[in-house]
Amino acid sequence: MNTRAPEEGAPLLPLPRTRRRWLVGALLVGTFLSSIEVMVVSPAMPNVVREFGGAGLYPWVFAAYIGCQTLTVPIYGKLADAWGRRPTYLLGVALFVAGSLACAMCTSMTQMVAGRALQGLGAGALVTLTITIFGDLYNVGDRTKMQGVFSLIWGVSSLLGPAAGGWITMAWSWRGIFWINVVPGLIAAIVVGSLLPGGSPGGTRTPPPAWDLLANRTQQVLLAAGPLIGASIIGLVGYLPVHIQAVKGGTALDAGIALIPMSVMWTVGAVICGRVIEPMGFARTARLGVALSLVGATIAAMWTAHPVGLIFFGMGMGFTISTFNVAAQEAAPPALRGTATSWGLFTRSMGSTIAVPLFGLLAGFAIDVVDFSEIANLELGVAHIFDAMAACMALATAIVWLGFPR
Repeated sequence: MNTRAPEEGAPLLPLPRTRRRWLVGALLVGTFLSSIEVMVVSPAMPNVVREFGGAGLYPWVFAAYIGCQTLTVPIYGKLADAWGRRPTYLLGVALFVAGSLACAMCTSMTQMVAGRALQGLGAGALVTLTITIFGDLYNVGDRTKMQGVFSLIWGVSSLLGPAAGGWITMAWSWRGIFWINVVPGLIAAIVVGSLLPGGSPGGTRTPPPAWDLLANRTQQVLLAAGPLIGASIIGLVGYLPVHIQAVKGGTALDAGIALIPMSVMWTVGAVICGRVIEPMGFARTARLGVALSLVGATIAAMWTAHPVGLIFFGMGMGFTISTFNVAAQEAAPPALRGTATSWGLFTRSMGSTIAVPLFGLLAGFAIDVVDFSEIANLELGVAHIFDAMAACMALATAIVWLGFPR
């Protein structure tokens, strides 16, 4: 592979158009699987609790996946820069598929948590490497558009995930939500393994110290706001199904449908952001995004899970996450692009990982609780979770508005 430094503004990894399109398609399949796994599992988990018991482990089904994903994201980013994109991505896919099989065949909540952890170990590579490889394949102008496509896939998976999870659970079995990952995951691995060149596109196997990123003001803001944004997202996605099913008496399908407004507007926001991020600039789109999300989080907290709040929250996140991903890459030298991408994802995932059990404790999810009915005043507890979500979003908004450089 040619390791000469590319011309200013040129992609690090120029490939023929057809080859690039097939490669992008395979990467988006991996993105779809990783992103849908949070949303598709959410409406099904109350049914898993009814079958196995162990309601006290409910938050840990999410925390295990997100936590292991979080821990591996910076590792995959470092490996991608030093070891190469292709072997790092294939390792992630293998672990993700193995974890999906473990979840599909589990016989207890403990085994479910272990399988989700294995899934998370692989998922850390899928999104991180996809965004990083996009940065290698496209110049900054095209990259912002591809970020919109990436977010569109993420949004579509978020849109289909809740409804699909509820439908599969009711029509077949909750185990089906894990079986559906196996074949697409293997196909993505074959395509990426065949078409993506090996080696490090940064042109060196000894990139500069990752700590150099911390001297950049943009990176500082992204890393500071990331955990708070991750906490806000998981507060909504993780506990809205509990509100719908355990508090309101709805079904898994009802819980999936309730998440649709957020998913639709997240997609809309991401697509719009991909088109306006260049003329508006990173600072304006980031500030607009967090402001919209704060409005949505506040409405959702005042009137628990109100659809209008979900609409504003989703629209804002479409702008926010798209801007964060591209800004992190542009504020980093090419040899640290994978690391910068992974750090941004890591901080958001870390926020989600920490918030899931803390929010659960706030609502009364003790480890020894077997069924939701054992939790005293669950409705009030879920309302407190939405209050905490809004508070996290308010802090993130303040950081972005006050700190993001123009």
